[in-house]
Amino acid sequence: MRLLTKSRYKQALECPNKLFYTRKEQYANQKINDVFLQALARGGFQVEELARLHYPDGILIEGYNYDKVVDHTNQLLQQEDIVIFEAAFCFDNLFIRTDILVKKGNKIQLIEVKAKSFHPDKIEFHLSKWRPYLFDLAFQKYVIQKCYPNWSVTAYLMLADKSKTSIINGLNQCFRIKKDLNNRTGVERIIDRLDDIESQSVLTLCNVEEYLSQIMSGGKRILSEYGFEEGINLFAKTYKANEYFNYPLRFGACKKCEFRATEEEKERGLLSGFNQCWEKQMGWNHDDFNKPNLFDVWDFKRPTVFNEQKIIFKEDVTKTHIGYKSEDGKYSRTERQWKQIQKDINGDNSIDCLVDELKNEMSRWKYPLNFIDFETSTSALPFYEGRKPYEQIAFQFSQHIYHENGCVEHASQYINATPGEFPNFNFIRALKIELEKNKGSIFKYSHHENTILNQIYEQLWSSTEPDRNELMVFIQSISHSKKNSVFTVWKGSRDMIDLCDIIIKYYYNPYTKGSNSIKQMLPAIFEVSTFIRDKYSKPLNEINVSTTNFTSDKTWLNIVDGKVQDPYNELPKPFEEWDEKFEVLSEIEELKDGGAALTAYSKIQYTNMSEIERETIKSALLKYCELDTLAMVMIYEHLKEITEIK
Repeated sequence: MRLLTKSRYKQALECPNKLFYTRKEQYANQKINDVFLQALARGGFQVEELARLHYPDGILIEGYNYDKVVDHTNQLLQQEDIVIFEAAFCFDNLFIRTDILVKKGNKIQLIEVKAKSFHPDKIEFHLSKWRPYLFDLAFQKYVIQKCYPNWSVTAYLMLADKSKTSIINGLNQCFRIKKDLNNRTGVERIIDRLDDIESQSVLTLCNVEEYLSQIMSGGKRILSEYGFEEGINLFAKTYKANEYFNYPLRFGACKKCEFRATEEEKERGLLSGFNQCWEKQMGWNHDDFNKPNLFDVWDFKRPTVFNEQKIIFKEDVTKTHIGYKSEDGKYSRTERQWKQIQKDINGDNSIDCLVDELKNEMSRWKYPLNFIDFETSTSALPFYEGRKPYEQIAFQFSQHIYHENGCVEHASQYINATPGEFPNFNFIRALKIELEKNKGSIFKYSHHENTILNQIYEQLWSSTEPDRNELMVFIQSISHSKKNSVFTVWKGSRDMIDLCDIIIKYYYNPYTKGSNSIKQMLPAIFEVSTFIRDKYSKPLNEINVSTTNFTSDKTWLNIVDGKVQDPYNELPKPFEEWDEKFEVLSEIEELKDGGAALTAYSKIQYTNMSEIERETIKSALLKYCELDTLAMVMIYEHLKEITEIK
């Protein structure tokens, strides 16, 4: 039975062609399928369990047999008043299961639970980022009304409320993810009830009928060609018939398409839905798939170049297509894009650098140089009492120092892996001790560290910590206030220098393939830097580089069959499901700075494990963080190499 479920409906809104590839084992799918890993990272299952505690008399419908769960739902709905979790409805070949359904006579509350946050003073459901959630809910309401036309259905989102503070210490840990999933959520509840929902829960119901009416009337669309009901009928018909939709290719959707096959997957016989779409609609052959195209161009924001002009190969792109504009003293965004395009066309792997401008920037840096990396976590349900949803938890840092004589020292590190212990204030105390040992410049990589320091500043502001003022002054000295700060505006005398921003302004390396991620930058520098290759092909103890978490004879540059090996691939997995590429970007904006380290911290906090397992994760995290700051040192050394050559 080919039923259009709400998850398939959401796929169709991304691109209707996905309906042909989904749920077929012969097609590769790059989306993470590990339910356990997703549960750890996103926290959605725990939020759903907390939401159910709002309705202690609710009845859960379990099972996966479509007919049985629909029959069970219909039996329960014969009652005048009832609350059902996972109620199932089927109309023609449309099938949904609702998170929470509250029935009082013919008045229905349809509640969709999401591990996403909102603030009641800043409701932004009109923004496009909310549309996938609202269309999902509109689809559910549509199916229910088709099944029960006489019902009056009011739709709600239940979300993490950023105005609420948890009064339960370890609220997150009250809902433990189980490795062996015997039910749909796989969550073991440590508590069975809330005595006072209003004060103990951080979730809030949001009536979204105003927005759903606009969607269901066709006033708001994701796919502009189809009205709401028209789209549902087309998707359902196409999916039932197992037909290819042949929806026009769109740059954004194709760029993010999960139905791509890696070379290894192709060798195993898996098919690429992405390739089949481009073969059918654009007539691409094998050579076309190997031509440089616009999909990997850094920060490319002109999808109409393909959507309207059908230009996709870099060799056909002009400066006009990308809106080329130069800037004095640095590479503009479009200059970097043009460099990438031209170098890819010509097979040119040489680096480009504004040497004089970079040299001038570096002349202001003060030795010893301090390279800092934070590892952080955030979750919908707070780990600690007194915290709000999606407050940042800073649980780890690493510090490398580059001395003026060239000595590289892994000077300090901090990690808190103790379940239930709020680490932020001890984290900042430890950082203060280390950074006040010298007066040198401090470096971060990207804006994340500054964001975290601002968050801890806010937490200290409302705290009763005896040294709060001292710690806040320290934070001000090494950071700058965020744009919308409700506190004082500041820019510290030792404001962290963003090494990623330095790269973007003055340096381009084709081996990064348009990425500026430190995990792409490090192996790219190994490819081009004679100095780095010579130095780090030797053991650390021979090149005056100290280490805390590796052996002193460790070498970081290894070449196998003529190829430079990515140092990050040499690190141990902290736990079995670890996936370094899993950055948790697909659904929850609050987790945009997330990733595997975030997942590891979540696992430490609310998963039952032995101390041996906990120490294994801790040890691996220390290695990752040390390599991140050593990578920053190597980037600096490479930039120093370039400026001294001239």
